[in-house]
Amino acid sequence: MMEEKSKEHGDGKNAKKKVTTAELLQRAFGRIPEHERSDEHPSNICYQLLQKAPPKMLDVVSITLKSCRNAGLPPGVKFPPGKSLMKASYEVYCEIHGDPEPIAEPDQKKAAMETWLEMSQMLEKTLKLMFEKAKTHLGI
Repeated sequence: MMEEKSKEHGDGKNAKKKVTTAELLQRAFGRIPEHERSDEHPSNICYQLLQKAPPKMLDVVSITLKSCRNAGLPPGVKFPPGKSLMKASYEVYCEIHGDPEPIAEPDQKKAAMETWLEMSQMLEKTLKLMFEKAKTHLGI
């Protein structure tokens, strides 16, 4: 579960509002190009499958977005149905969580980049697997 920073009215203290990965994806879906939101477009199908995905699949999305933010790069997803949705999800995630602290140590930067690469690859594999299962079981 993710948290969104917001200000309370009156005393000015910061409060945190929980934003689920499904809600984040919903916000991101509204940002992808209009033609990709049409019913038959693979990006829309990807979004619909993610909305119905088990929590462990959504965990892959949220963990990947966190590692991407830490590295300062959007997910390296090349799989067309998920590419623009994941880029928009990253933008929403960064708006919610703000910019990460700059990484000064070269070893930490290298580790962040390696994690970004591994998690981007895992997310892409997860999206491909989701599509393969949908083709097999749903005939799409």
